[in-house]
Amino acid sequence: MTVAVIADSAASLPAELAARWGIRIVPLQVTAAEESWAEGVDIGPDEVVARLRAGDDLSTSQPSPDALDAAIAGAVADGAEGVVLLTLSATLSGTCDAARAAAERAGVRVEVVDTRTVAMAMGFAVIAAAQAARAGATVDGAADAARTVAGTARCVFYVETLDHLRRGGRIGPAVATVGRVLGIRPVLEVVDGEVIVASRARSLGRARAALHATVDEAVARCAHPAVAVMGVGAGALVDEVAAEIEQRHPEAGPVVTGDVSAVLAAHAGPGTLAAVVADLPG
Repeated sequence: MTVAVIADSAASLPAELAARWGIRIVPLQVTAAEESWAEGVDIGPDEVVARLRAGDDLSTSQPSPDALDAAIAGAVADGAEGVVLLTLSATLSGTCDAARAAAERAGVRVEVVDTRTVAMAMGFAVIAAAQAARAGATVDGAADAARTVAGTARCVFYVETLDHLRRGGRIGPAVATVGRVLGIRPVLEVVDGEVIVASRARSLGRARAALHATVDEAVARCAHPAVAVMGVGAGALVDEVAAEIEQRHPEAGPVVTGDVSAVLAAHAGPGTLAAVVADLPG
């Protein structure tokens, strides 16, 4: 069986990795007032950062049904007999439900995988599915490979302000108050599909140290560690932190770097820095 792998754009996969593994990307939507843009097509992270800094009120939405249907149809036209369709956490977005609806409309078997995470924690799971599919796995085999890697992934990050996450409903008011009232910089993590406060740092330097500590712990638990560092409007810092991780953990190989997707950037806001570790065989 020829199995295709499709992911929504919240995976934040660098274009070269998606192309290398033949992964199709379905864009989520960024909206402002009555305008809507498909991320990665009509809008990117840099424009999101500029709009947020200009005071624009941005929101996001799941991929359109047409976009999901077109991705599946394109895979079938290219010879796929089955599809694995991976989404960001269903707790954070309605994309998983939209994907399941698209699977029911499809003329081939489509297995939807809720990765219960975001960014490259999801991206590494997507790569795992593509690796398995290329090696000849069935739909179930490729989906299981993705779930296994997603289950090992840690996604930890800090933000300049929690206001963007609070306005988007991705954290509750109690969590937002931690940073605003106590004057600390919370270090956040995606756990079981939700954003939680992992630790509390009194300065940017301590938040960065907490990020490194999480990476150290996660890499030590992995047989085949894969690491990514991503940011929102933080290119130089991303490269600097990635270099530090490569020096500390040469066993992890080259660190994947890049921007988080435009949709995630709209929720996290400028100045976000994230690190991801997953156990990715092969």
